[in-house]
Amino acid sequence: MKICFCSVVLGMILSASTVTLVYGFEPIAGSKIEVEGVVVNGTPGADRPVGISVALHTNKLDEGVSLVQTFTGSDGSFRFTDVEVINEALYGISVIYKGATYTVGIDLAFVSDPLEIVVYDPTSSDEVISISRASLLFTNADIAARRVSVMEMVTLRNGSDLTYTPGDGPMELLRFGLPVGSDQLVVDTGLEQADWVQVDRGFALLASVPPGDHEIMYSYRVPYSKDSLSFTKKWRYGAQDLRIVVPAGLFDVTTDLGMPIQVMDIGGINYDVQEAINIGRGQVTEVRLTGFPRPTFIQTFSHNLNSVRYEYIGPVGLALILFAGAALGTWRTLRYRRRTASWFPGSDERQVIEDLITELNVRHEDGSITRQEHRRRLDTLSRRLGALPEE
Repeated sequence: MKICFCSVVLGMILSASTVTLVYGFEPIAGSKIEVEGVVVNGTPGADRPVGISVALHTNKLDEGVSLVQTFTGSDGSFRFTDVEVINEALYGISVIYKGATYTVGIDLAFVSDPLEIVVYDPTSSDEVISISRASLLFTNADIAARRVSVMEMVTLRNGSDLTYTPGDGPMELLRFGLPVGSDQLVVDTGLEQADWVQVDRGFALLASVPPGDHEIMYSYRVPYSKDSLSFTKKWRYGAQDLRIVVPAGLFDVTTDLGMPIQVMDIGGINYDVQEAINIGRGQVTEVRLTGFPRPTFIQTFSHNLNSVRYEYIGPVGLALILFAGAALGTWRTLRYRRRTASWFPGSDERQVIEDLITELNVRHEDGSITRQEHRRRLDTLSRRLGALPEE
């Protein structure tokens, strides 16, 4: 990015001239500067982006977001003049090109290279989409409600030189399957202008996917009956690397992939980990969960009480009064038990995410992953952690 201004620079007065900021030079708050850049098309042989709208966004702490627009010239270049420098504000530039949005954040205080925004021609074929990494995390089991909490994290890869844009029909969207009966779905992604809709057998992502890797994370709950749960998972886009993780002792997870179970210590907690590679596009995997702990009488009673309809509160309250005397001794015992031990083994969703962040930091420190990958995955996990309800 090239930023110019007319001011007192390094003790010299430069009237009616422009000065290119160098890395590490911080413009004076309240001064007016000039922001320049160029939009280029990264698709070989494609048209040059001429006459494309470019927006400069300024996010002020107390005033919200404001923007100004300009258009690219015959060479794809653009310029914003009289941009006020505000220390507390965040700045970004966005371009909408053939239905896809491209954004880049800018820092007026630290500038090294001229700003370049790369756009691509679109395609609606999902053949350009694959999954490079997938993680299937079973984070918790609600024994009384008989629900399993699941979190999936995938790295969506567009290895082409075109931007995938969703088509008009429901079958022309990026789709992700969920087990039958799933509820409490939450979807999070760093893709620009992304949204999602729930469909019959899962959800569809409404977003453009430019070339490169992009993190998507979604969580949900699955009901189970008796002491086991079985479901099939279709890998519509395949998966180069798959990891299945469950806290040791929570329950057992098996698949038809023949993956050996390894015990890994993450943040002082043991996890059962299974890993597989080169899962084919469209392949179906059988997943079976067994060994769920049985709910106690108190857990079942408490769950049923919480689900009672309002019109039955009076009769239920009377029954509780009659029951209270007989249950006093049991209540004292349970109160002591709650002080000393958990109802069931394993870890809740918050603990699992915190453990994943710890492992991610360790892998970054020992050089197993790049700084860019560490930052991208840490941002995804942090957003999911912030979305959890307070304990």
